[in-house]
Amino acid sequence: TTTTASPPPSPPPPAPAGADASAPNTKRKRSRSSPLADYSSLYDECSSLIASESDPVVNAANVSSAIYQAYTSSVTNWVGFYFARRTPSQTLLVLGPFQGKPACKRIPYSEGVCGAAARTKQVQRVDDVHSFPGHIACDGASNSEVVVPLLTGGGELVGVLDIDSPHLSTFSAADVEGLSKIARLLVEKCDWSLLAGELPETEITH
Repeated sequence: TTTTASPPPSPPPPAPAGADASAPNTKRKRSRSSPLADYSSLYDECSSLIASESDPVVNAANVSSAIYQAYTSSVTNWVGFYFARRTPSQTLLVLGPFQGKPACKRIPYSEGVCGAAARTKQVQRVDDVHSFPGHIACDGASNSEVVVPLLTGGGELVGVLDIDSPHLSTFSAADVEGLSKIARLLVEKCDWSLLAGELPETEITH
């Protein structure tokens, strides 16, 4: 199941005098008629990368890199994983391997797009993150986002795959489908008991 949040349409502001109307707009909407990548080839690449490894950190590192490299640099500004980890007081999302700028280290299930994906166990495809209640701005350049929960066959949440874009309305249903298949592959190939240890409490800051 995919939850999609779309902002109401609004006309773009007029270009300032002397501005180049053909100059790129970092908040422009992307046409969603085609997927961002060849997901069949990307799936095969990820499968090859993690075939002989069961460590979630190692595999998530290679998968995040493969996805980041498969997308053009202008489309995404962050690709990475958060793992579901326990502390003495709660289970929350803890930063894992990623590509992009430094990110939020710990995210409660009650906060942000990643928290919503963890809490509901549903894909969150958000066309405008600034319209999403409780959005956490780890990178102010991000304008749209897709978060895919990592679920075991028994329905246990072990983490999320998080991808940000500097453009509005970047991700399509085809992207969700391709990323979900890669997420399932990662879950199946990893030994998640390696992340079962309890973490110490620490202050959560964004």
